[in-house]
Amino acid sequence: MADLRKAKDPMFSIIVPIYNTEKYLEQCLESLVGQQYKNYEIILVDDGSTDKSADICDFYQRKYENIKVIHKKNGGLVKARKTGIEAAVGDYIGFVDSDDWVDLNLLAEVKDILNKYNPEIISFNVMLEYSNRQEKQQNSIPDGYYGKRELEEKIYPIMLYNRNENFYNFGIYPSVSNKIFARHLIEKNHCKDGRITMGEDAACTYASLLEAESLYMMPQFFYHYRQNENSMTNQYDAGRFEKYKILLEYLDEVLDDSRYDLKRQKIVHQGFRMKHAILNESKAPAGFLEKRRALRNKMRQYKFQDTFRKMGKVKASITSRVFLFLGRHEMFGSLLIICEIFKKVHKY
Repeated sequence: MADLRKAKDPMFSIIVPIYNTEKYLEQCLESLVGQQYKNYEIILVDDGSTDKSADICDFYQRKYENIKVIHKKNGGLVKARKTGIEAAVGDYIGFVDSDDWVDLNLLAEVKDILNKYNPEIISFNVMLEYSNRQEKQQNSIPDGYYGKRELEEKIYPIMLYNRNENFYNFGIYPSVSNKIFARHLIEKNHCKDGRITMGEDAACTYASLLEAESLYMMPQFFYHYRQNENSMTNQYDAGRFEKYKILLEYLDEVLDDSRYDLKRQKIVHQGFRMKHAILNESKAPAGFLEKRRALRNKMRQYKFQDTFRKMGKVKASITSRVFLFLGRHEMFGSLLIICEIFKKVHKY
C-alpha cells in the first residue's frame, strides 16, 4: 500500500460503471476529463451496453491518455465496480455514475484537503438535478476533520440513522459517489455480493467508515446527481422485498453491531427500507384488496412484520408517526391508503 502521508500529489482513480447511458455519458465524461488537477485516471467499465455507450467510451479512450476502457458482459453494478477496482492504480478511489457529473475543481479541492489533513475518507455534498430545478442534499454532520476518537464519539452512533433528526435521516449519506476513499478501504470493503442490486452503496460506505482512521466532511456541492422521474426506482418492482432482504442480511454480516449502538441503528434502517418497500407495493398494478393481501403476505414471508415494533420510539414527523403506528399494528389496508396520499403530496 502506498504511503499516503507522503503523497503531496496523490493519484486518483475514478471508476465509472456504464450501462446504456448514451444520452448523458458525454456530459459525465467531459466533467471528468476537464478536471483542474491532472494526476488521475478514469476507468470506464462498459457493463454490456446495447446502445452507443461502448462507442463513446472508445472514442474518449483514443482521445485521452488517462482513460482506460473495459468492456464486459452485463453483470450489474456491483460486479462492474469490482472490475474497475481491480484495474485501478490510484492511491484514492472515487465513483461517478455515468448519468451524473462533477464540478471541474473536485479533485483539486480534495487534493488540498488530503495534503492538509490526510483523511482516509473525504465526503462532499450533492446537488440533486431535476429537469427544471436543483435541490441541495446536504450532509447532516458538521463540516471538518474527524479523527478516530471523534468518529467513535460523534459519527458511528448516528452513522446509519441520525436519531437527532426526524425519521428517516442518515447520519452519513450511504452513496459512494459523493466520497473519495483511500484505496485499501475500498479494496477490503467494496460490496462483494453480486445478488445485491439495491442499496449496495450502504454496505461499502459504512464498513469503510468503521475501519477508517479519519474522515473529512467538505461543505461544497461537487457531485450532481441526475433525477429521472421515470427511472426504475420510481416504478413498481415486484422483487423489492427480496432485494431488501438480501441487502439487510449483508449489512448484518459486515457491520459489527456490538459497538456504537449499531444494532439499534440497523433496526431503524430496516424500518426505513420497509417504508419504501410498502410505498413500492402500493404501485402494484392490482386492485386494493389484492394489494393488501400481497403486502401482508410479503411482510410475513420475509419476516419483516415485527420491524416497526422493534424500532420503538423514534423522532418523526406527524405523517411518519401515523405510518409507523399503522405498521406496528399491521394495518396493511390503512398503510396503502396513507401511501396513496403520500404519493400525491410528494409526487413519489
